[in-house]
Amino acid sequence: MRATHRLIAVAAALTLVVTGCGTRPGATAENKGGELALANPFTDAFGLVEAAKQGTRKTKSSKTTIDAITKDAKVTGTLLAYYDGPASKIEANMTIAGEAGVLRLVDQTLYLKLPPSEQAELKTDKAWGKIELNSADPRAKAMGKALLRSFEMGDPAKQLELIEKAGRIIRSEQTQLDGVPVNHYFVEYDVKKQIELFLGGDVPADQRAEIEKRLGDKDLRVPAELWFNAEQLPLKLTMDLTSVMKSAGASEAGEVKSTYTYSDWGTPVNVTAPPAAEVADYTELLKKAGN
Repeated sequence: MRATHRLIAVAAALTLVVTGCGTRPGATAENKGGELALANPFTDAFGLVEAAKQGTRKTKSSKTTIDAITKDAKVTGTLLAYYDGPASKIEANMTIAGEAGVLRLVDQTLYLKLPPSEQAELKTDKAWGKIELNSADPRAKAMGKALLRSFEMGDPAKQLELIEKAGRIIRSEQTQLDGVPVNHYFVEYDVKKQIELFLGGDVPADQRAEIEKRLGDKDLRVPAELWFNAEQLPLKLTMDLTSVMKSAGASEAGEVKSTYTYSDWGTPVNVTAPPAAEVADYTELLKKAGN
């Protein structure tokens, strides 16, 4: 599989790995001695998520470090992003099964860095392929939507929305993470709710039927852990889908785990489109190559 195709496939798969996880009314951090004091932990997902979303939406930007294992590959890398609807800017530098890849989102256009092997296969000297998110081409639209969905899962606010609707807090504790006082939450979320919220109406009927058949009437839950600082900003998220994948019949899946570490909240993000002379339409390249 070409590096870029692997990147697209795993990026789409990661969207199922990332989603996941709770009120103490009025729980807010107090300012003591010029520093925010850690508030008591929330007791339900709604209170926790509503407080956290205020902070993530205000800062709008963050750096996410990803370390994940899926059935197909080990995925590591960083995602630097500014989230603001159509004005969002993102750069992802990922290594998937030992292959490096770069993706950028600028002005509603996705840019994929083409490695030399793929340039040769696609018979192009262009270093980048682009996919217009608003393209009228069905294939471009589908690829763009899958990649954008995976990018959005790097947005802590988007993750929190899914957690709010499909998860619950099991227990919590106050501890430290890398020397920072944090509220540490142990959570679980309902897999069926998560899939329904995430997939919506984007999956063909036959594929949805296959998913429902695999899940059956099992009550599948995914364990996750989250760490929030005094400003109610998430610092880390871990999830483990191993048991769920096996319960759903994917006995060959092996470990399916992910760790997302968040930092650099509010830092300016500068992501620019590659020079036009170095860019070709990715779907057109695929068509000409017979793919």
